[in-house]
Amino acid sequence: MKKILIAGVVLLLVLAGVIGYFQLTKAPKEPEPPKKELSAVLNVYNWEDYFGTSTIEDFEKDFGVKVNLQTYGSEDTMLSTIQSDPTKYDVIIASDILVKEMISMKLLAQIDMENIPNFKNIGNDFKDPFYDPGNKHSIPYMWGTSGLTINHKYIEETEPSWSILWNPKYKGKISMLNNMQDVIGAALKYLGYSANSVNPAELEKAKEALLRQKPLLRGYENALAIRDDLISEKLWASHSYSGEGSFAADKNENLEYIIPKEGGFIWVDNLLIPIGAQHKYTAEVFMNFILRPDVSAKIANYLWYANTNEAARELTNPEILQDPSLYPLEEVRKKLEFSGFIGADEAIAIYNQIWAELH
Repeated sequence: MKKILIAGVVLLLVLAGVIGYFQLTKAPKEPEPPKKELSAVLNVYNWEDYFGTSTIEDFEKDFGVKVNLQTYGSEDTMLSTIQSDPTKYDVIIASDILVKEMISMKLLAQIDMENIPNFKNIGNDFKDPFYDPGNKHSIPYMWGTSGLTINHKYIEETEPSWSILWNPKYKGKISMLNNMQDVIGAALKYLGYSANSVNPAELEKAKEALLRQKPLLRGYENALAIRDDLISEKLWASHSYSGEGSFAADKNENLEYIIPKEGGFIWVDNLLIPIGAQHKYTAEVFMNFILRPDVSAKIANYLWYANTNEAARELTNPEILQDPSLYPLEEVRKKLEFSGFIGADEAIAIYNQIWAELH
């Protein structure tokens, strides 16, 4: 009996050693932030349909936090909302140039990177950006371009050009994005200028071109509305973001997203925390969750967008990685500009005046 007991103890010790060995040698988990108390709720403000299908549900399940997600149709709306009440949301999403503007307006909280160990997954090209040196206030999310989506069944031009959106033949079947910098930048590119021009004479010519164009347009519209109406062929050509344009082309074989010969914009969307956020630590835990390779890849695969998360590449649909409309070739990238005119107060005033006249 004693021998059996000793043997049993030895067996248990051996098993414990084996189990311990496998526990020590199994694949490491993604790093998690220091354990603190999570809030019961998290308030998130994002573009419509700009997470994966289960992103919010998965976070709620993993962390036991209720996410209140609200959406906006334009960055102007988002900025106005945060200016009015910086305590309303804990996480927001904004493009590079707006990040720069919001930092200057002191609307963004500084991020505690200790709570976002998965920041290591971000590609080096997106770290320490011009709009937020050191990523003190922003976490890169998705990136892309703005250009043209055209329907080859209706559009006769064989060479892609911004001039398509000024062609009277397509009156009522063309549209522009509802974004000041993108619209004015497109007009500047159409005229052969830099998309970031602060030259008053060039901006005056851009305004004149946009006023000529306005009667031809269906309107200045939300990116998703444009995408859906391109697919259904209510629109024949439109100013588009690369993700929506490529998604539409996947759904309708007559469509193609292209960078016009004159060039276009490149941009990066970012996760941010408003200065008055009520649940800052939980917001940082959410950001860290978004940067997990599996979570980030699911989002990119659903949105059909280029991803800033280098560690997510091996889990990303190869069609996305090989799509030149999402990951442009070098000769195309040379024709792309980051939006960056902010800083010249007189130019900002002119841009705002042009945008007001168009509306």
